[in-house]
Amino acid sequence: MSASTGNSSPGRTSGVFEPSSELTLRLLMLLLALGAGIVVLGEMFRFSLGMPGHHGLEAMALLATARLCSNYRWAATIAAVSAATTAVAVGAGHGGLVPVFYMLPGIVIDVGVMLVPAWRSSVLWLPLFAGLGHATKPLLKWVALGGSTPHLGSMSHALPYPLTTHLLFGFTGALTATLLWRQWQQRRH
Repeated sequence: MSASTGNSSPGRTSGVFEPSSELTLRLLMLLLALGAGIVVLGEMFRFSLGMPGHHGLEAMALLATARLCSNYRWAATIAAVSAATTAVAVGAGHGGLVPVFYMLPGIVIDVGVMLVPAWRSSVLWLPLFAGLGHATKPLLKWVALGGSTPHLGSMSHALPYPLTTHLLFGFTGALTATLLWRQWQQRRH
């Protein structure tokens, strides 16, 4: 199968769901709903763990689900663009970079999948891509601030702390989604 679409090799074990690489209307609606769900969950549950990046748990779980349910090469990006559009529409977040914060993780996930065609063969690839994608937020903030770290918000502990927590929360959310997806697939077959 084509490596550029993120399809895995044909020699996979039987009984594993093989998502389509075509973007159907049904798939598009699902991806748009998953993206909007990222913002809705973030706005509904405005609790604070006192750690930057904790919303990566649900956000990266939903982006990972978008990626898992399709082999369409830009599945996570479509969900991420939906999240960015929803965030702007409801006024979620603050600052002009909000749409970029939502879109970058989807792009990172999809590019990672394209670079590792056998990503479905390991439970760790997708969480790694999601963790890296979620870690783009503090990195982008740091770049936007000219490399300085003001003593407010997630950047109050300099760059390494929020970078690490974003990476870990994003990884954990996507790992949870991946494990649940695999469990669901095993029960289906």
